[in-house]
Amino acid sequence: MRFDCLSEELLLKALALWDLPEIAEIRLINISENLTYLVEAKGTYKSILRVHRPGYRSQKEIVSELLWLAELQAENLISVPTAVNGINGSVIQNLTTVTTSKQPMNLVLFEFIDGSHPEETEDQQDLFCSLGQMAATLHIQNQRWLKPDNFYRQHWNLETIFGAKPLWGKWQSAPGISGEILPLLKRAEVELANHLLAFGTNKKNYGLIHADMRLANLLVKNDQLTLIDFDDCGFGWYLYDFAASASFMENHPQLKSYQQAWIEGYNKISKLSKYEERMLDSFVMMRRLALLAWVGSHAESDEPRRLAPYFATETAELAESYLTKTD
Repeated sequence: MRFDCLSEELLLKALALWDLPEIAEIRLINISENLTYLVEAKGTYKSILRVHRPGYRSQKEIVSELLWLAELQAENLISVPTAVNGINGSVIQNLTTVTTSKQPMNLVLFEFIDGSHPEETEDQQDLFCSLGQMAATLHIQNQRWLKPDNFYRQHWNLETIFGAKPLWGKWQSAPGISGEILPLLKRAEVELANHLLAFGTNKKNYGLIHADMRLANLLVKNDQLTLIDFDDCGFGWYLYDFAASASFMENHPQLKSYQQAWIEGYNKISKLSKYEERMLDSFVMMRRLALLAWVGSHAESDEPRRLAPYFATETAELAESYLTKTD
């Protein structure tokens, strides 16, 4: 059984795990680390089903993600998705097939949130200001939240992005890494690593982050901004959340003004030092190399396949600019 091609019979078994309208239909809307489906009974009901890729996230990790979501809702800090309990009362459901008997698929159903994703072609000055406030709000919440003893999420740091077994694979294996691009990107990796090692980690700059606050994971409806898809949440540098917001926009002509708007928004909640502001360029470079690895290791997904022909070349342009600024 291919994970990206679940049978209709299997999907019907999945829907039966929740108390849903009998006429509900299911449609695949995204393939990435997981499969995301829209569940809909026209005119009466909508929800979002996430089918976790076997082996990518442990049950403990998924439980921890949902614990954070529940805590954010309880504190009413920002708008986030609500997970729906299954018929058996559990928020995480398991589905076992012949091919997944040793490692069942984990499923989570979320209430549908109405809204639209911001478009990169639109001016995002105000949005990035709001994202800065949202990021600072999450970071402060994390610092005061006493997490359960069994709370576990992965780390986003130099080892898990550039180490021997990086979470998204090695950027060196991505398509287009050849000629002068390889040594240029190696220099950029060494430079940013030196900056991050000097920056260090402490309770004020490193903790639980969303780690994927990009436009595709935002929904806007009137004045309401909702942050979705906490599947990548983990421990990392707080400033990495800005770099994630800049994903696939690193060469955007307005990124510097967006960065300043993010800083202004962040400072309304928690003051950044000038040193931290200067560090943002290193985190953007770090995230871009992580995304380059992601493009190379997710060739079966639509977005990486679309980006593959030019992503390495544009990453090299970003690296050249980064190295010039940090010399």
